[in-house]
Amino acid sequence: MCGRYTLTLKRADLERSFPEVVSLPEDRVFCERFNIAPSQEAVVISRPDGSQPTAELMRWGLVPHWSKGPQGEVKMINARAETLAERPAYRGLVASASGRCLVPADGFYEWQQVKPGTKQPWRYTLADGEPFAFAGLCETWTPAEGGEPLRSFTVVTTEPNSLVAEVHDRMPAILATVEARAAWLDNGLEPAATRELLAPLESGAMAAERVSRAVGKPSNEGPALLVPEQQQLF
Repeated sequence: MCGRYTLTLKRADLERSFPEVVSLPEDRVFCERFNIAPSQEAVVISRPDGSQPTAELMRWGLVPHWSKGPQGEVKMINARAETLAERPAYRGLVASASGRCLVPADGFYEWQQVKPGTKQPWRYTLADGEPFAFAGLCETWTPAEGGEPLRSFTVVTTEPNSLVAEVHDRMPAILATVEARAAWLDNGLEPAATRELLAPLESGAMAAERVSRAVGKPSNEGPALLVPEQQQLF
């Protein structure tokens, strides 16, 4: 699964990395995030109603439009690529350009069991350090009694490559190029192309490094999380 990730870019760097986006949110701090966790808001790029790619803040944990409420959102933080077409909550979204989205990131975390009661977190990035996007699905839930609609998303996961498999049996589906991102948001995306896009990124294109165990607490933030305990500055 993917249960924590990073987007450590400054706003200007994010704009350069995703030039296809019409606009970025103005009202909240959403960049320079070192510990994005389920139920938190994060920047997501989608094409609502077939429009141009637009960035907005969405809550991590999909709330289907037919749901009675957002209480179960944390349970739907990931969607397995192999069963998207079978799951009622996902099959309509993956078939629609407005239901597919990009989740900008520059790293994600997984935890390795090193001894009973102790896990070592690792951060996975692209080998060249460039930002990328997870393939995601997004949805709008509107309260029956009225009120503000809730926009939410889930991260699509796939089988791990050999690098991630050393620690975990799943990894996020990574769209590492502008072309892959454009294809995921395309109106005419075919099932065969969908499967190709959601294949695990080759391990040679990625890197991994140990990070601080403090990343396990969602309220912890800041660049010190990327420093292993024995080298920490605090």
